[in-house]
Amino acid sequence: MRQILLAVGLLIPIVIGCAAEKAEGPARHQLSGNVTLNGKPLAEGRIIVESAEDAAQGVPPTSGEIKDGHYSVMTTAGSKTVRISHRVETGQDEITKEPITKESIPAKYNKKSELETTITDGENKADFDL
Repeated sequence: MRQILLAVGLLIPIVIGCAAEKAEGPARHQLSGNVTLNGKPLAEGRIIVESAEDAAQGVPPTSGEIKDGHYSVMTTAGSKTVRISHRVETGQDEITKEPITKESIPAKYNKKSELETTITDGENKADFDL
């Protein structure tokens, strides 16, 4: 009986460890850098890092905040499309009183992004001058 309990006691951590590893998904690597707009650091915004390969595997895009021109996110390895967004308030909806916003950065940097970077093992740096 002791041998059975010992065997079960040893197997449980292994099974839990394997399940946890599977649940975490693919390895992530740090990507950081600076974003400038018209030569000045972008005060605030969002950066989205994505790829068709990640989407096909069910891996969601990586998103992070840009603050004072700097960003840092964790993302998977490979070739990535980068989207940079900065929305500004243009008014208020008369019925819902919710703010109305619009994108202040040209579509070629977000909706129709031409920005790309490649992520490798370890830390990665990519600066974007818009």
